[in-house]
Amino acid sequence: MTTNFRYYYYDPIRNWNRIRPHLKGVEPILVRDFNRFTYGRWRQRFKAGMLPFDFETCDWWCEHRGRMPRYWQYVKHAACHWLVNHNLELAKAVVPKSEWRILTSELHSTVYNGDGMLFDFNFCALGISPREAYRMARDAGKGKILKPGEHLTVHDAEHWRRDS
Repeated sequence: MTTNFRYYYYDPIRNWNRIRPHLKGVEPILVRDFNRFTYGRWRQRFKAGMLPFDFETCDWWCEHRGRMPRYWQYVKHAACHWLVNHNLELAKAVVPKSEWRILTSELHSTVYNGDGMLFDFNFCALGISPREAYRMARDAGKGKILKPGEHLTVHDAEHWRRDS
């Protein structure tokens, strides 16, 4: 990673009107993958029409004043791996001229155009810098760069159990 290279997020607030028309078309990917998160974690099914934010368990958003940005509905803390294929398909639909690919490690998964731009609703909403998102997905070279358009294979999330 070159230290002077500029990383930045595709702006989901400014570009929401470009994003919104594509959400229904990529919803089957969201349902397929995010269900692996919700069912694995809590044995709850994620169905069409539901939103990732409906399952939020972290208070990252509580200090926000004013209206909640619409893209936050597609954010779930600690679920980047189960949202990344949806973000990839959304990025391909919204900015089709870019060669979008997934960068993934145990620490983070994000969508990258190969030229500095990340399409990452989660870390954008959480206020994590795009440079840090890239760094975590690359994890000191231990992360993988998938081929443009290739999906990340996701499995059921680890089941959460309350200790007795």
